[in-house]
Amino acid sequence: MKKILLLHGWNDDNYTSMTKSKDAWHNRKKFVDELSKEYDIYKLNFPGFCGEKEPKQSEWNLEDYANYVKEYLDNSNLKVDYILGYSFGGAVAVEYASMFDNKQKLILVSPAIIRNYKKTIKFIKTPKCFRKIRNSLRNSYLKYIIKNEYIIHGTKFLNNSYQNIVRVNLINQLEQLNPYNITIIYGTKDNMVNPEYINNNININFKNRIFFIKDGTHDIANTNTKELIDIIKEQV
Repeated sequence: MKKILLLHGWNDDNYTSMTKSKDAWHNRKKFVDELSKEYDIYKLNFPGFCGEKEPKQSEWNLEDYANYVKEYLDNSNLKVDYILGYSFGGAVAVEYASMFDNKQKLILVSPAIIRNYKKTIKFIKTPKCFRKIRNSLRNSYLKYIIKNEYIIHGTKFLNNSYQNIVRVNLINQLEQLNPYNITIIYGTKDNMVNPEYINNNININFKNRIFFIKDGTHDIANTNTKELIDIIKEQV
């Protein structure tokens, strides 16, 4: 069977402090179980999720997460046919292919290529020397005023890393890859990322690589399991 590596999303209920589970896909178990009937599945947890130890650094950016995936594959001596990235995991998958292997085939489910810009709060840019002060003020605002669950339950590392990845726009990196190696799947009612914006602004070569599940939300793995699996099976 073909081998698929799963990269999970940024779910705060999977933070180590919030769950005893050792599997960051436990909240999408039905999807993984159905996928496992057709393919050999491999999974990893990102640092801070489901017991995975956090690094000594105070924060990571997307490149660090891509490096983490490469280290996992190298250390496991594993060559997978596909990397399936869900939401944030989709962003990591694109970054990994862009940095290390532009021939790697990707399945991107509800990928956070660009977040919902209507909901993104932009902060004034400050000199690098004031970055710690800026981060502290920003996190306090998101925690106590916005009451962002990611910030409320997150460690310092997770909160700082989340702020680094949440504003990343990966359309340019995606367009550098071969569209025939990419499968992108969105729900039409996904309000966490912005499938309409991506569809309207992406290179025309990728237009027929985007598949939409009608009335699907960001959590199509749970709400539209069969439709999602069917699309994957048709493309893999």
